[in-house]
Amino acid sequence: MSFNVGMIPYTNMEPFRLLGPPSGGVFVPCLPRESIAALKKGQIVAAAVPVGGLEELDGVVETLGRFGISAGRESMSVLFFARCRFSEFKRPLTLFLTRESASSVRLLYLLFRHTAGRDKIPRVTENPDKADGRLLIGDQALRWRIRFEQHGQVEGMTEMVDLAVLWRRYYRLPFVFARWVVRKDASRKVRKSLYNWLEQFKVREKELVAAAAYPSARRLGMSEKMMHKYFRTLRRCLTESDLQGQNLFMEKIKALGKGPYFQSVTEMDTRRLAAACHGTSNSERSI
Repeated sequence: MSFNVGMIPYTNMEPFRLLGPPSGGVFVPCLPRESIAALKKGQIVAAAVPVGGLEELDGVVETLGRFGISAGRESMSVLFFARCRFSEFKRPLTLFLTRESASSVRLLYLLFRHTAGRDKIPRVTENPDKADGRLLIGDQALRWRIRFEQHGQVEGMTEMVDLAVLWRRYYRLPFVFARWVVRKDASRKVRKSLYNWLEQFKVREKELVAAAAYPSARRLGMSEKMMHKYFRTLRRCLTESDLQGQNLFMEKIKALGKGPYFQSVTEMDTRRLAAACHGTSNSERSI
């Protein structure tokens, strides 16, 4: 028996990598968005898949217990950087979106609907250098966070917002970014191996998280203390509150219908960008 398990190549998954693959399994690097297509095609049997992609996988996979990635209050690695306060970020300002995410983009859209309103949601530009805001996730977000905390800005962005914090503020629930799933046509032997693996992780989680902190911090140029905080911030064995947060997010996304959610920027918008954010550099870092 040999089967492929999708593994997100981000630091937040390092405790799972340290445990090693389940019996008979092989880790295959998959960015969050890529894991959805890989599961549909049968290239992998299991993965920690973005919750934003679960609807697309309906009928293809089922969840593996209560395992995933959740942020109770802050994520520290799903961040929006901007030249203006988040509460002031609306059309004609533009943003650049990470292409790696299937949940964070949808989450950002919901948050903009809350603050800017449906008719003022900023548009997307394909040019990151001209964008007034950037959505980053994973290790790239952590690296920008380090630079931001050191210098008070990064790449001209003077504001940093953690999307999980905003979700918690508006909806009073944690945000679940990913769930471990397995294809429904997986054999009983494969399922048993995956369940045993995740249960073993649950027992050894504290040990694995502690072991992952130093090498992860060194690789990213973070302090070990900050890396310990990052690993403690995330939950991998989900609670009832986490599941409530996931259900609420799924309900809201379902109500929106199928994407695309954000619209692309037009030439008229581009000509108005220079003056749109002038004089709005107050920090909202605590959000």
